[in-house]
Amino acid sequence: MKAILTLAMAATIGMCQYSHAASTRHLSVKTDSATPASLRLGKACHRTGPASGSSDQEEWTLVGTGSYTDDILTNSGVESATWDVDIYESASTPGFYRVANPFGNGNCPTFPDPFECCDFLLHAENPDAVWMEFVEMKNVDFGIMDGEYCPAFIGDMAGYYIDAGYFDAETAMAMGMAGGSMAGGCITFGKEELIMDFPYYPDGLTFAANLSGLFRVALPGAKDLTFRLEYDDICTDGTLSFGYSAGADIEEIRYAVYPGLHSFMTSDDALFDNVCSDGTIASGGLVSIEPEYGVNTVAAVALAEGRIVGKDLFYCYGQQENASEWTDIGQAEYSEDVLASIYPEDLSHVVYKVDVQQNNVNPGRYRLVNTYGPYYPFYDMLADEDNILTGHSHNHYLVIDASDPDRVFIEAAPLGMHFGYGQSSIFSEGWLSMQLGADLDNPDVIEGFGTLADNKITFLGGAIFVYMPEFGMPRGNIYHKFYIMLPDNSSVSSVGADSSANAEYYTLDGVRLGSLSPRVPGAYIRRCGDRTEKILIR
Repeated sequence: MKAILTLAMAATIGMCQYSHAASTRHLSVKTDSATPASLRLGKACHRTGPASGSSDQEEWTLVGTGSYTDDILTNSGVESATWDVDIYESASTPGFYRVANPFGNGNCPTFPDPFECCDFLLHAENPDAVWMEFVEMKNVDFGIMDGEYCPAFIGDMAGYYIDAGYFDAETAMAMGMAGGSMAGGCITFGKEELIMDFPYYPDGLTFAANLSGLFRVALPGAKDLTFRLEYDDICTDGTLSFGYSAGADIEEIRYAVYPGLHSFMTSDDALFDNVCSDGTIASGGLVSIEPEYGVNTVAAVALAEGRIVGKDLFYCYGQQENASEWTDIGQAEYSEDVLASIYPEDLSHVVYKVDVQQNNVNPGRYRLVNTYGPYYPFYDMLADEDNILTGHSHNHYLVIDASDPDRVFIEAAPLGMHFGYGQSSIFSEGWLSMQLGADLDNPDVIEGFGTLADNKITFLGGAIFVYMPEFGMPRGNIYHKFYIMLPDNSSVSSVGADSSANAEYYTLDGVRLGSLSPRVPGAYIRRCGDRTEKILIR
């Protein structure tokens, strides 16, 4: 039984990238016929007031009965479902559609009795830039304010900012805020590109919606252009397989694997354009890949009508031992305040010993071996509940780069754990800032890095993330108890800055360079004999 634990803190990348999170509240969808469900938190953002739709100013022509696939109520733990809806088109603005009362029309499995809720107002005048107006979900209580009704408002980023008065529609479109598209008579949005907003909550409260990218409005006679990747394991010491499902009208699937983390959002057009032009054609519904050591981005596109009509991605890890590049140096003392912060009702802060290795090329780089393996005091409990993936035959490494003692970061790595929201990964905020191209001299960004002093690695509270692909990015170390105490023999030797005879140069992750160009800024490792130093080219 997975997902037995109770989340306490959460945040995820979305419109505002990432931020410190507030406590998770257990929400319940309530009408007279609704059943309780727990909220899956998305990204918190803020707006200033309630939404107002434009449907009252339009004359509508009935298009017919189409279908709606939900990925909004999923934010409260309700499973996605598809049901019939009536769809209208504006008489004066072709491509502007109204989906009549989808949650309250009596066809929604969660609300079988009809009631007044809301209409979806979808602007598909430009099929490559569809946006959704912000509307109130009337008479639906998500239970976020005890004893007081607090309605939700839904739309996409363009609708959010247009309604708040920041931009007009033309400006929002020009800025790329429209998160949807229309192809083959189907309107879809990318993962996390819809918004569930609670403007009447004190100080505002907003979550990302469409967490799995399943939201779909299909006009009568629409083509079946559904597409999604299907995967389980995200780490391997060799070959990794994943599947995909594609609708009957999808003409071709292409995929590509890129070392590193390229994007958290399916709105990264450049990434998917590259997959479209250079990717490998998939067939048979199953693909096998060999990811490189560390994090890899797997991206795929579905093609029909000469264009991309579907896209999806996930992250996976090559867990090759690379034993010749690492040396065992004993055991580190690990003070666990990552999972203990995220699941405080079920797990407590513990300190235990973990095997640690040091990189042979960059002695400031370490990796803990099976940090959440049998040494972890809660291992047996979590293994019994299937939260720990005992079937994996490879090690799971927690890689820490302390080459710069003032800029320590934890590289993305799989935990070998599953809490019901996809297999989990861990990384520090500083590492994420590096991936996103943030200004590393910004004081706020610097706070996301850890420090190394007297063999002890520490981070500020909340500066360590656990990424759950179907949930978001809860922050660990909330209680400021996380640390790694390295063994005494984990010192880094150095050479003088003027020593360059017979020098070898490497990237920080140990890749040897043929030569080092002074015109390419960055941090590097220089090795002369058995002595090593970190150098910085600006």
